[in-house]
Amino acid sequence: MRKSDRQNALAVAAVALCFMLTLGLTYLLGREGFLLAFNKSDAGEKCYLLCGGAYENVELAREAAELVKTRGGAGYVIVGEECEVVLAAYLAQEDAEKVLDGGGGGTGAYIKEIAVGALDPAVFGDDMEGETESALGYFSLAFDCFTSAADGLSEGTLTASDVRTRLAVCRARVEELRSGFSDAAREVSDTRATELKLALVTALALIDNVTAADMYGSAAIVSSLRYQSVQLVLCREALLGVWSS
Repeated sequence: MRKSDRQNALAVAAVALCFMLTLGLTYLLGREGFLLAFNKSDAGEKCYLLCGGAYENVELAREAAELVKTRGGAGYVIVGEECEVVLAAYLAQEDAEKVLDGGGGGTGAYIKEIAVGALDPAVFGDDMEGETESALGYFSLAFDCFTSAADGLSEGTLTASDVRTRLAVCRARVEELRSGFSDAAREVSDTRATELKLALVTALALIDNVTAADMYGSAAIVSSLRYQSVQLVLCREALLGVWSS
């Protein structure tokens, strides 16, 4: 791994680690993309992770993940009772099932549900409801950017330059949400406000961490976009955990 890649990975890990520590959870973000799994809520909206298989140990999962990345998959490893290799994330169950039924996940593929909401924007009172609702929109905004860019590049309807432009626009919009909510919630002492601020910062870091230079090639860029979308989903699940407590 190049030095710049390691620095980017460490930057995201640092932000995500701060986020998870405040939730009382521990995320292990390594250079291969590992995450310590935790129990998920059944509440609200869900995302669907297409997993290519479960492995008995980390080494086998790592080897499978590296192969997945060369083909444009996320190659994200969730470490729990078994080590699961995530290929992609979807907001619609039918989209995940379509890929699964079409054999896109390979033998042994399955779908893993992750709860991501809905999060009540009125928790800080009526005066903050509008700003909170807007800030919570960071998730769908960033997720759509990652997945639509990955799909467009893999299908040949977008170039790497197009992807970089989309990421820049998305980052600017998420930064507006972060700035607006931070200003509005300056006097709010509720822990959930702090967690939302950290979630917004994390989303910005994930956007920055996408590998989108032409030199990497389309498969690597698509893989990076899908990797970040999976990480975004799991961070949103963690936010839901504290929001519902």
